Amino acid sequence: MFDGFHALLPVTGCLAVEAVSLKCRGVRVFPDWTLPVVALFGVLPDLCSPHISLEDRYDSWSHTLLFLLVILPFCVGMTWWFPKGMRLRVAVAALLATALHLLADAFSGGITWLHPWSERPIGDYYIQPENWLFFDAGLIGLTLIGLWLRRHLELQADERSRGNEKAGPL
Repeated sequence: MFDGFHALLPVTGCLAVEAVSLKCRGVRVFPDWTLPVVALFGVLPDLCSPHISLEDRYDSWSHTLLFLLVILPFCVGMTWWFPKGMRLRVAVAALLATALHLLADAFSGGITWLHPWSERPIGDYYIQPENWLFFDAGLIGLTLIGLWLRRHLELQADERSRGNEKAGPL
């Protein structure tokens, strides 16, 4: 898959979670700057070991379960500048973004998930390379819709809270 897909898949997931939270509770789940951080962690396996061919991906240490274990402390550590009550959410979202990258690559050619101990890949070309661009375009559209929906639901939540303030105590 292309890096646009790897970046936007977890971003779209975060936007969906925020839309549900805003609709049901009227509050956001993630602090500002979560979406760029999650997008970065979504492409991190390719940034750590760029590859052109499938064979290069099979030899890549950043497309393994070991990489998920190595990246876990970084997911937790990079959240120090976020508000205290939301740090765990951001860390989990960042780790899930990296895991989604590996899952997407398993569906688009496979990964050697236990490399260097096993060279046996899991996955196959369930999504053919000639279709990757369509998936990128679809996620761009879903991300734009998600951003619009989040803003729309934030405005609705603000209007509801202002309406409750005007009504005053019962």
